[in-house]
Amino acid sequence: MSKPQIETMPLEENVRLNITISRYNLQRLKYWAAISGKTPSAYASQIISARLEVNFDLINQQLEDLAQSQGMTLADLKELLDKQDSK
Repeated sequence: MSKPQIETMPLEENVRLNITISRYNLQRLKYWAAISGKTPSAYASQIISARLEVNFDLINQQLEDLAQSQGMTLADLKELLDKQDSK
């Protein structure tokens, strides 16, 4: 039996992301981060990373569905999205 192909990303430096959340959620984030001994930014980063990891298969399926609905290959859709990200 062959091993499944795993898509890997090249190692790179972290990227800064500016987000906006409500004051209510920021206050809760501050509390949660303090309980964990982290800054709100560091904790938010961990939360986002964990949610992406948990939803990896769903994200891939949604990408495939979107590509198919647009009459594109998955590779073409990813290339398009990557170009939009670099603007």
